[in-house]
Amino acid sequence: MLGQEYVIRHEGIVLHGKQAPEVHAAVILDYLLSSGTTLDLMPWRTIGAIAGRPSPEFRKRVELPLVNYAAEIITRANTLLPMVNAKTVPSLIGSDMAITVQALPKVYLHLELSQETQDFPPEAWVLFSHNADAFLPIPRLQSLAEVFKDRLLSLLRIY
Repeated sequence: MLGQEYVIRHEGIVLHGKQAPEVHAAVILDYLLSSGTTLDLMPWRTIGAIAGRPSPEFRKRVELPLVNYAAEIITRANTLLPMVNAKTVPSLIGSDMAITVQALPKVYLHLELSQETQDFPPEAWVLFSHNADAFLPIPRLQSLAEVFKDRLLSLLRIY
């Protein structure tokens, strides 16, 4: 998940030789127990489109923290992206950088980042593969996006 190798044992899910954080384990278990079978990547969907209603909490907990580091992420993408199983792709909306992340084998995230300009503030948008909800329920999709955000910002501090 997100460029890290987890080991699944009877005793639980292990990351780096230690018990994986509870939220990581919950995402992995829900993914493994899902009824989804085939990846349907496009068109990308927002968490609000999947849930059928806007999600200000998702915006606050995932996208806005990424906004604060948009310029740094863009500048250091070549170092950071391989560590989260991501690659740059053409932007869907003309942003400064677009990233596609294979978060789980059949669940992808798409991140659009725009740096601050004289006319516009920085911006970040996180989208999900079209049928991500076939593999994870909406609360776990949010958790997965939060784990991605935390991992990316953590790597930004380290590298």
